[in-house]
Amino acid sequence: MNIKIKISIVSLLIFVGCGQTIDKDSLRETQEGTVIGMAGENNTFVWKGIPFAKPPIGELRWKAPRDTASRNETLEAIEFKSACFQGSSRLQGDSEDKWSGSEDCLYLNIWTPQLTESLIEDNQEKLPVMMWIHGGGNTTGSAHVYDPSLLVSKYNVVVVTIHYRMGPLGWFRHPALKTSSSSKSDISGNYGTLDTIKALEWINKNIKSFGGDPENVTVFGESAGGHNAAAIFASPLAEGLYHKVIVQSGIMSSSSIEAAESYFPESGIAPSRSGLEVFNHILVANKLAANLKDAKKVQDKMSQGEIRSILYELGPDVLLQSSYDARPKRGGMTRVFPDGHVILKGGIEESFNNSSLRRVPIISGTNKDENKFFNALNRNFVKWGPASGLYKTVGVDEMPLEIIDPDYYDAISFYGSSFWKQRAVDTPARKLIQSGHRDTYAYRFDWDELSTINDIDLSKLIGSAHALEILFVFGSFDSFIVKNFLFGEDAYPAGKKLSDQMQSYWAEFAYTGKPGTGREGDLPEWNAWSNTERDKYLVLDSENDQGIYMSDVEYNQSYLLSKLSTDLRFNDQEKCETLFGLSYGDGNGVSKKKFNEFMNGSCSDRDYSEILDMIEGSDEEDLENKDN
Repeated sequence: MNIKIKISIVSLLIFVGCGQTIDKDSLRETQEGTVIGMAGENNTFVWKGIPFAKPPIGELRWKAPRDTASRNETLEAIEFKSACFQGSSRLQGDSEDKWSGSEDCLYLNIWTPQLTESLIEDNQEKLPVMMWIHGGGNTTGSAHVYDPSLLVSKYNVVVVTIHYRMGPLGWFRHPALKTSSSSKSDISGNYGTLDTIKALEWINKNIKSFGGDPENVTVFGESAGGHNAAAIFASPLAEGLYHKVIVQSGIMSSSSIEAAESYFPESGIAPSRSGLEVFNHILVANKLAANLKDAKKVQDKMSQGEIRSILYELGPDVLLQSSYDARPKRGGMTRVFPDGHVILKGGIEESFNNSSLRRVPIISGTNKDENKFFNALNRNFVKWGPASGLYKTVGVDEMPLEIIDPDYYDAISFYGSSFWKQRAVDTPARKLIQSGHRDTYAYRFDWDELSTINDIDLSKLIGSAHALEILFVFGSFDSFIVKNFLFGEDAYPAGKKLSDQMQSYWAEFAYTGKPGTGREGDLPEWNAWSNTERDKYLVLDSENDQGIYMSDVEYNQSYLLSKLSTDLRFNDQEKCETLFGLSYGDGNGVSKKKFNEFMNGSCSDRDYSEILDMIEGSDEEDLENKDN
């Protein structure tokens, strides 16, 4: 992905080790064998690269993860294992090769306070466990770039970070993959989701040896990781394996099984990738068909066994390239399939009102300016130019020069971010409360005290951007780049305090299932969502601005549509284009019916070809990986 702004957010979380030296006090016994780790940052122990499942390679590609084999020798867990196979990214420190990672990637990493085995045995109180799921649009990303050691040492918790299969290796359906011996999990298409559940199973079996409490496990993740945390919340297979969930900037919609197992219509517009269309591109790539039209004829004549053999013998690079080339015009990020076994038939959304599902305390939230992150990369909205000097040295090729129309930019960013919040936070919270689920908490992250670079104010350009809250949750504040480039003047002390406050809330939730007044009991009360009272969600901002407070402003579709219809920053055509644009790509907009009713139906007969060109004319890889 084009790094640009993102280098100043996600890559700032990169863990810098203090040497890879085994520490004898980190020897632990697991059901698969002994493992030894090393001293980590902030007085922690860390174990890197522990397998939690067999490598999903060969005949195990597109199968539910299998239990890992036992070992006779002690595993030296002092180096991260490869990320799952994906396109290369300088954010991950990859080479200039097009592809990186490996299909052999189902490993986890553990951070704990520096407890000896004897201390663990003597300690009657086991520590809360928090399992982190990284983001990346379910196509890119790695556990390597997150260092939870400060959260672990300050609040006495255990944090586990995991890998999971991504892209068409993680979520993929094709009729040919079904055989008479296939299990429901094996044909679900939800292999990445099953990986996260398998990691929970490993934690439940082994985390007590590390001082963690298998009866107190919190799943948390951001963006695609938030989506995957919500998928665990909606999975009957995960019941009893975890006890709380935190969804940071997650997407709550699911993929379409019908679209995944059908050819695209002539328009090319489909809600999900199609396994059949991906296979057409594979046939062309393997020179088994001259073009896509010919590939469809070839595929239709092939037996399911012949298709299956090609899929399993295929190199992962050809598979991922074919999947990328087979994107529909309307698809959004890679999402879970509502197969009725791994995920409820009503998708993640069914978990909001299905009281028969064993539901746990949940926090969900978004950032106030989620969409500015992606809009900043759209050259229809922002002028970019070549970077120079110090920026070049940290790998930035281009820098933003000017927001073309600031009022318009703020307006489209507000509605994109607000409809995201409505779909991912407010509507789920309301439905959960209506269905009798009380332990429902919500937040909005508002911090935006960013610096000015090359005369462009980053607080205006990206604001409280997508992924920015991760810095605060993990406390990754002490790098030179963060202190000197990300924070605006006098913003660091208040930002650091907000980070401490957020960690306190997250840790208290991990301990008790209620964020309350934080771990130390000295913060503003974070009340559960209420459908009748004033309190809805907690606003998280620094003391330089609004501070922390409960808000009573609910973002529902009626509220947002009314606001858009009267917004003076748009003319009527721009109002229609804005609603169409945000409804077109990521599923956070409105239904076709509501769109056609908007402004008394005045939008229904307009031509949106130009707005489609604007959407599709953006950096397509950035848009596809918008959940990073």
